[in-house]
Amino acid sequence: MTPLTSMIPCMDYLTNITVFSPPDACCDGLKLVVNTAPICLCHGMNNNGSMSKLFPKPIDPIRMIILPVRCGAMIPIQTIFSCATQPLPPLTPPATTPAPPAASPAPSP
Repeated sequence: MTPLTSMIPCMDYLTNITVFSPPDACCDGLKLVVNTAPICLCHGMNNNGSMSKLFPKPIDPIRMIILPVRCGAMIPIQTIFSCATQPLPPLTPPATTPAPPAASPAPSP
């Protein structure tokens, strides 16, 4: 999920059809995700819409697909193929259970 936070400036463009072009900060964030974790973009491009959970309104998947073109960012073809054929990493890291506290030695009498 951390890489996707760089795309928060894209929220208006991705959720509001009256916004005609993405702001520069959105494109910068998109390029960062493309360079560091492109598989995360599948959360916005696939049908389950899991990236929409990060925003107050649902993402328009067509706008998500068009966004790289509008920003001049090329998503690697293998990523697009992976979006359709492989399970996606979770949006949030798996929950970990805290380690039990270390047993303290018994006081000596």
